[in-house]
Amino acid sequence: MRNLNRFTIFNDLAEPLSLNIEPEGVFFPLASGEEVTVVDEFTSYPVMIKLSQLEGGEFVASIWPGDGRIRVEKDGVDVFDMM
Repeated sequence: MRNLNRFTIFNDLAEPLSLNIEPEGVFFPLASGEEVTVVDEFTSYPVMIKLSQLEGGEFVASIWPGDGRIRVEKDGVDVFDMM
């Protein structure tokens, strides 16, 4: 049975947040006050969000799909179409 998750990531930091969309390893910048919507279609294992901080202090949110597929949208447009 397919399941569907839909949630928003909002950058409330005073600085940009980098989204690392896996497994492609694509980085997408998210400015302060901006948001993206993640749509996750999965069977048993949902998407995982991993938060980390690079040596230079930059924050990164990595989006790892579970056993399905994900779509990351900004203003209703797939971020891959914005690159």
